[in-house]
Amino acid sequence: MPTVTLTNFPKAELHVHLEGTISPEMAKKLAKKNKIKLPDDLFTEDGKGYRWDSDGTAAGNLVGFLKAYDKVAGLIKSAKDYRDITYDYLKRCAAEGSIYEELIISADHGASVGLSYKEMVDGIAEGVSKARKETGIEARLLSACVRHYGPEKAVEVARQTASYPHELVTAFHMAGDENAHSVEDFVPAFEIAKTAGLAISAHAGEAAGPESIRDVKEKLGCKRYGHMVRIVEDTAFMKEMEKFGAVPEVCVSSNLELNVFKDYADHPLRRLFDAGFKVTLGSDDPPFFKTSIGREYQIAKEKFHFTSEELLRLTRNAIDAAFVDEPTREKLLNKIGDYQLNLLSNKRALRNKRR
Repeated sequence: MPTVTLTNFPKAELHVHLEGTISPEMAKKLAKKNKIKLPDDLFTEDGKGYRWDSDGTAAGNLVGFLKAYDKVAGLIKSAKDYRDITYDYLKRCAAEGSIYEELIISADHGASVGLSYKEMVDGIAEGVSKARKETGIEARLLSACVRHYGPEKAVEVARQTASYPHELVTAFHMAGDENAHSVEDFVPAFEIAKTAGLAISAHAGEAAGPESIRDVKEKLGCKRYGHMVRIVEDTAFMKEMEKFGAVPEVCVSSNLELNVFKDYADHPLRRLFDAGFKVTLGSDDPPFFKTSIGREYQIAKEKFHFTSEELLRLTRNAIDAAFVDEPTREKLLNKIGDYQLNLLSNKRALRNKRR
C-alpha cells in the first residue's frame, strides 16, 4: 500500500478564531509595523508559540490564555492588518493540505481598534481573495458576538452583520464564556441573523456541561456546536443529539491545553466519532495551543488511531456541514473524491508493479 502523507491529505476546518491565528512571526511583524513594544514573556522559549500564567486549573488556564490572546489581538490596528493575518493563516493552512477554512471573526475587536464592521470585513475578504488566487483554498466567515459582552452587544453585532451583506460572511456565531448570561438572552440577536438569511452556530459544551448544549439547541436551534465535547457527560442526551444530526467542532489540543480533559486517553474524540456524530476537527487558536489544522489531523491519526478513510470522513463531515453555497460545496467534495480516486489508482499501480 502506498504511504498516505498527511501533508497532501485534504483537510477542512470549521472552528478557528481569526485573531487567534496570529503566529509569533506575524505578531512581531505587526508590532514593528504598528510601533508596539511586545512583552518579554509573551513567547515560548522556542519562539513558536505563546505562553501564559496558570494555576493549573481549567479556570486558571482560561484566564491566562485570554490575557495572552488579548495582547496578541491588540497588535491588529488596521484593515490591512486584518488582510495580512487572514492571508498568512490561509496560506499556512493550504500548505498543510486544507481545502476549506471557516474563520470566526469579531466585530467587537474591529471596533476596539477603530474599524467599522465594513472596513474589517473588506480587509479580511482581501486576504481570502489573495490566498484563494495563490493556493486554491476556499474560506468563509462567521461573524461572532461574544457571550460575556452581553446580549445588547450581541444585538449590535447582529445588526452590523445584517446591514452589510457580504458573500463571504455566511453565518452568525456566539463565542465567549458559556457560563455568562442565559442563552435565551441572545435569542433577539440570533433572530436578526436568521432574518438576514445567515446560518447560525454557537460555542457550547466546553466550559459548561451538556446543559449548555441543550440550551443552545432548544433556544437557538443550532445544529453546529463549537466544541460540544462535554456532551459525553450525559449518555441519553448524547444519543438524542446524534439522531438530531448535531455537528461537534472538536478542538483536541485546545481542550487539553485548557484542562477541559487531562490527556488524550480522557478526550472523547474517538467516542463521539464512533457514536455516529458528524465530527469535525478545528485548531481553535492554533499558535496559543501549539497546534495547526494539520497537527489536529495528525493527532487524530496517531493518538486516536483514525484510519485514512476515517480522516477523510472528518473532512467530508466538515464540507457537508460547511456554511457555504451548494456549487462551492460540490466543488470541495469533488476535491475529496479526486484525492480518493488518485489514492486508489496508486494502490492499483503498486499492486500491478509487484506482480
